[in-house]
Amino acid sequence: MDQTIYDVFKGLLNNKDMHDVVLKVDGSTIYAHSLVLASSGEFWKQCFYEGKNKDFYSFDSKNQKWTFEISDLSKAHLLDLLEFCYTRVPKLRDDNVVRTFKFCEKFPMEVMKNHCGEFLAKNITENNVMEILQEFKVKSLEEQAFKFLAEDVAPWKKKDLFVGCQDPELITKIIKIEQIGAPELLVFRRLVEYGKDLCKKEGMEENPENLKSVLGDYLPLIRLDLMTRKEFSEISKTMLYTIEQLCDASFKTLSNFDCKKHPISRGPPIIQKERMKILHMSANGQDWCENTKKSIMSTGISQITMINAETQTPTLEEMLKHHVVWVNSCRSFHNPQEVGDRLASFVEAGGSVVICAAHTLRNDNAKWVMQGRLTTGGFLPMSKGALKQGKRSKLGAIIQKEHLIVENVKKFEGGRFSSRILGQPTEGAELIAKWSDGTPLILEKKKGERYGAVVVLNIRPPNSDLDRKYWNKKTDGALMIANAVEYAAGESKLKFD
Repeated sequence: MDQTIYDVFKGLLNNKDMHDVVLKVDGSTIYAHSLVLASSGEFWKQCFYEGKNKDFYSFDSKNQKWTFEISDLSKAHLLDLLEFCYTRVPKLRDDNVVRTFKFCEKFPMEVMKNHCGEFLAKNITENNVMEILQEFKVKSLEEQAFKFLAEDVAPWKKKDLFVGCQDPELITKIIKIEQIGAPELLVFRRLVEYGKDLCKKEGMEENPENLKSVLGDYLPLIRLDLMTRKEFSEISKTMLYTIEQLCDASFKTLSNFDCKKHPISRGPPIIQKERMKILHMSANGQDWCENTKKSIMSTGISQITMINAETQTPTLEEMLKHHVVWVNSCRSFHNPQEVGDRLASFVEAGGSVVICAAHTLRNDNAKWVMQGRLTTGGFLPMSKGALKQGKRSKLGAIIQKEHLIVENVKKFEGGRFSSRILGQPTEGAELIAKWSDGTPLILEKKKGERYGAVVVLNIRPPNSDLDRKYWNKKTDGALMIANAVEYAAGESKLKFD
């Protein structure tokens, strides 16, 4: 294949031949060419052709060479930036885009700066949204960041979302967002964590009076009237509001939401149970399927489409008509490879998956074990493992007590079988709760911000109505499964009328 002009130029990068620019970074030397750099940004043009910015370089008039000391980027990141200068192909990733953007602001390189802005706008996450809002004064990027806060619950689950923020007006602006796709309680909790951080920085004791002092302008912005009774009770115990404020909010809460049992948000609303579209993909007998369906429908979930995974694998198009695919097996899948491949594509398209792990995630090649990309492509929050059963176990430690999947889940007994997989959390997974013997019970993982969630319930789904060897119906197994499906639906990027 013939080389393009950019291939030729890339070959000149860090090549001592004909270089006239030396870049010192991380104790190393990179060689470059003034002509290429000058064509990439105004800063370099001013250095080489207008004699400006002399504080940033030294010039060897005898050899006609410029030397720059670079401290704003690492060597690897600087090489990525220089590759763009030579090829006009941006080499941006999550680990270099922020520092590259800042470098291009400090040393004007407008074209690369715009590439960084476009990359960030498409890759806003809970881990960088506050940094973007504080550091990058670009209107289009700011709009995307506020849109992310308004529509995605993920940032509001991040305990330290506001911690370290140096811009009080930004906090106010965020809390004033008309629509937030998260329970109001999460907004309040993030604010309290911010207040604790402010107290720590000021050397103040962390108590209600000091928290009210540092959060005084923010507390009235919390929509107490959107709280459920249980959430309202948590708020009142913090002693951050006066009796008058609580009474007023209590009246509004009881008037508007007396019968609500689940978190309420400013909007766009969390998908209500009766509107969630669930595809139950089960490779089990009819009695098993009816038992699990009846169990979850007892919690208020109604739109469940049953697929017999013993005889067919739903197409991706069929899956995409649902927020969540709930999958489990104890008999053979029609095609274990297709199951994993299509579920992976479903997650990549924004759908969420809930897996009841036993037997689905056993570490063997039996036909009831899921195969395919969902199991090999880094999607699963728990590794496959051996099946353990025959020794009674129950709900153990809850690691993430605020997680929606364990909301109101007080007791769970696995029955005589207490079937579970001896897997381990995978990289990037969140462990939410354990069995009493320490085996993972509930886990979740999101491979990417544009993907749906994958939740693993390390159980067999039927209850003791079917057989006393299964989980005890008098405990909170149905609620745990329903919470998992409801949470996964909330994490789904798929929207339906």
